[in-house]
Amino acid sequence: MKILVTGGSGFIGRTVVSDLLAHNFAVRVLDKTREGLTEIKDPSLELIQGGIEDPEKVQEAVTGVEVIFHLAETFSANPYEVLDIDIRGNLNLLKAATEHGVKHFLFASTHRVYGRPRYLPIDEEHPLHPEESGRALYATAKLANEKLCLIYFQEHNLPVTIFRFWWSFAHKIGGKVLRSMIDTALRGEPIIVPEQAGGNFLHNDDAALAFRKATLNSLAYGETFNISSGTFTSWVELAELVLEVTDSSSRLELIPKGERGEEPIMGTDHSIYYECNLDISKAERLMGYKPRYDPQDIKGLLREAIKDLVLTRKKGMSKNTRSNPKK
Repeated sequence: MKILVTGGSGFIGRTVVSDLLAHNFAVRVLDKTREGLTEIKDPSLELIQGGIEDPEKVQEAVTGVEVIFHLAETFSANPYEVLDIDIRGNLNLLKAATEHGVKHFLFASTHRVYGRPRYLPIDEEHPLHPEESGRALYATAKLANEKLCLIYFQEHNLPVTIFRFWWSFAHKIGGKVLRSMIDTALRGEPIIVPEQAGGNFLHNDDAALAFRKATLNSLAYGETFNISSGTFTSWVELAELVLEVTDSSSRLELIPKGERGEEPIMGTDHSIYYECNLDISKAERLMGYKPRYDPQDIKGLLREAIKDLVLTRKKGMSKNTRSNPKK
């Protein structure tokens, strides 16, 4: 079976591609960059350089594939880019999938479509308020693309599956707030975080597992699933890991639940103050999805990823110091 992965050179995409190849699938990647994949010397991997907004590239990429994993996204704050790339690109893929008889279309969405939690844990029936997200444009576009997927399921008989998740990580981890937290710890300044907020991390291995478990599973057709690695991690726990890894003298200060500070570390993303505890029981029940890592494993893996990011931030700070010596 040949599977198309859009955004296969991205952070999650590279893990998904490697997982598929390890399970003997033929993989085609459509991405604007080949970074991270060119070193894979596997005849079952085919790379097409291009964007989902290009109808001709999409037609080329979809020809001859049976399943599509749609991971490509801009995460742009420019509404015209979001319309022209994310939404138009999704429509290009859905149209081509229908024309070429694709058997299954799997779409990566976001927890942000839920907005402010009305109850916990958050299941897939939770009300959708993307405008309440700290990245409202991104969340609204994701929800629009979810609805387009379901329209193609209802009107064109294209089997679709939608995944929603919080924050993904692997041996590396990203995130502006985490970078700011580390920089603050390295300077020895107070780290100010919400008292009761956080979410369920998704390890890239579990993301790859969820996509593979759902593939051509009729119980997943037309369904939306929360996925995570099953362990809730608070911002306080993350801050404590940062303090441990950096051996910082910074003190930890907590913003009481229900309050929102204007602290530089937290930035302007008010979703950070939400408790995003995702219920994954539907994925477990219908797909047989079971996270690979227990809570202690997740904490250990997070510690190692944060260590890697700390080294990167230290190098960056050292470079800036050399570039801007005091006069």
